[in-house]
Amino acid sequence: MATACSLLVLLLALCAAPSPAHGARVLTPGAVTKAQQQGGTGTASGNNATADEYLAPHNQARAAVGVAPLRWSPELASAAAKTVAQQQRQGGCAFADMGGSPYGANQGWASYRAKPGEVVASWVEQGRYYSHANNTCAAGRQCGTYTQVVWRRTAEVGCAQATCGTGATLTICLYNPHGNVQGQSPY
Repeated sequence: MATACSLLVLLLALCAAPSPAHGARVLTPGAVTKAQQQGGTGTASGNNATADEYLAPHNQARAAVGVAPLRWSPELASAAAKTVAQQQRQGGCAFADMGGSPYGANQGWASYRAKPGEVVASWVEQGRYYSHANNTCAAGRQCGTYTQVVWRRTAEVGCAQATCGTGATLTICLYNPHGNVQGQSPY
């Protein structure tokens, strides 16, 4: 387990998304459903995850810092599903370049079939490195996926997963409005 966690941290450092408004987190598979690929319901991956499997851990983290809960957005879930499906087909389940997106984004990659709540929990876990008092992240650490989860002005989220040919899972959550605005505190 310690080796998997070390690999997780190393891959996170290597794969962080380029824009501060978009986070990435690697964990150490669920295929996108046909409904998602066609802009359907917003349930995630082949394990038939529900919106609540994503919302519950998001909203638990937000409640812990006194921020209003997020609403599930079928439109954002559909956009996330299209993105993970594209990455599954074209990018070998690599992180998507979300730099041109109007939404905030968190991405997670796991070498196994990760559950939605587990992926969100990995993003929230970064909160231990975040100092609200001075709005900074500990040296050498990443906090962007955590701060996007708890960003006060963000009102809605939509997520999806894809299973890669290797059995790995790619998860993307999109946030509207986006967080991680430079110089602003998340809450």
